[in-house]
Amino acid sequence: MSGRFAPLAKLGKCLPALSFLLIAGCSTTPAAPPSPPDPVKAIARTLSIIRSATPTQPRVLRVLFYGQSISAPAWTDPALARLREAYPNVIFDARNMALGGFDAVRLERNAERDIAEFTPDLIVFHVYGDHRAYERIIQLFRSKTAADIIVQTDHVTTAVEPICDEGIHLRWSPPPGCTGHIRFKQAKWEDFMSRTWVPTMAAKYDLAMEPRRDRWDAYLKARNLPIKALIADMPHPNERGWKLMAGLFTTWFESLVARSDGKTPTSPAVTTLAPPAPGTTQRYTFEGNRFELVAAGALNGKLRVTVDGKAPQDLDGCWLTSRVSRLPNVPDWPALAQVRIDPSYHKEDNWTATVTHLDPKQESFDFTLTSRLAGPDGAGKASEPFTSPSGRIAIDPQDWILAYGVVKSGKGVPEGYQLHWSRYFMCGDQAAVAFPRGGIEQRHLIATGLPNGRHEVEMTVAADAPKIAEIRAYRPPLVN
Repeated sequence: MSGRFAPLAKLGKCLPALSFLLIAGCSTTPAAPPSPPDPVKAIARTLSIIRSATPTQPRVLRVLFYGQSISAPAWTDPALARLREAYPNVIFDARNMALGGFDAVRLERNAERDIAEFTPDLIVFHVYGDHRAYERIIQLFRSKTAADIIVQTDHVTTAVEPICDEGIHLRWSPPPGCTGHIRFKQAKWEDFMSRTWVPTMAAKYDLAMEPRRDRWDAYLKARNLPIKALIADMPHPNERGWKLMAGLFTTWFESLVARSDGKTPTSPAVTTLAPPAPGTTQRYTFEGNRFELVAAGALNGKLRVTVDGKAPQDLDGCWLTSRVSRLPNVPDWPALAQVRIDPSYHKEDNWTATVTHLDPKQESFDFTLTSRLAGPDGAGKASEPFTSPSGRIAIDPQDWILAYGVVKSGKGVPEGYQLHWSRYFMCGDQAAVAFPRGGIEQRHLIATGLPNGRHEVEMTVAADAPKIAEIRAYRPPLVN
């Protein structure tokens, strides 16, 4: 360092007279990011489900893998196979809803709909992209579900750097891991996200953090391997890398199960209530946004229920919009990230949008909309916000994926291409889960998507209804 900054570097501390430099601190020692919570406590409910499962009383754990291409079945499938082998009394009812190529900003446009479709007990999450959108997705998880959450740091595609103490400092040259002069930032985005931002999110929202990046780096160093030894096409791992990714997750997860005694107090986000006896009417009060029964068989036609005086069919949250149909040129992607449907539209319906006058980049085109029940419902342009004449359908220009599909694949959709989506009633019996030794777990959804607050339920159960094991009320920890 030279010039007027050289004497300051020797002082090793800030000069009081230079208070204007204290905006962001002046320590030469990197500030440690907040420490994530003990993962055993952060996913205590998940671990208690696993620890309490027995051959005669198996338990079901609903798991959602969410993110983009790094959350691929290439590692989640073998990881699930290993967990099923390790815990044979647990039925892992798992779904992978990751969208390859969707960074945090694009994924955010899908997340609320996706978690409404499959409300899990556990979410395993990783995504690249804007850190602010990353946090908004976490906020969605925390405000819409009562799920335990595991967040994963990045695997290693570039050399791991020291943590940079970002901000203004009394030195010209950046220390290792930093870039800039006087005002320093983390040099590499992967290290900012994995070693500062994700730990900060874990501490702020009580998330378990899988330290994938540190353990991947340790694996490389222990075997004196170059980074590219585990990479196929950046940033995707090769076969050995996917295998490592699965192994890192399962060994870390199994260590949590081993450390847990199954008795760690769980979050009050999920409470259980005593079920009503067959042939009786009971009233319940609960706090939350979701209410379901767990039974030994189907309950459709065996219940009469009101929630806050309304039948489930009259609750906005019991009606869900599907994902839009997939692009032919990029089959993993929906043609629209989301479609907004008037929440008070309580009918099963489906829609077709037909696109015409496509420009070569498919950034500009026209479309017409048709409802199966109501017929034609307007026309619009991709570049403009659209609300159908009926007021039922709204499309934001940012949600069209056709142009992104051209960038990704080099191909577009044909003139007259049609895309589809539907609206359906989702409360009632859910897909039953079979137990290995016979019997099933049947979840029956009474209500979901309610305002996260106090609700009243009145329920009459038919005398010949299957046994109801318990009632569960879900209260997301974050209230919007």
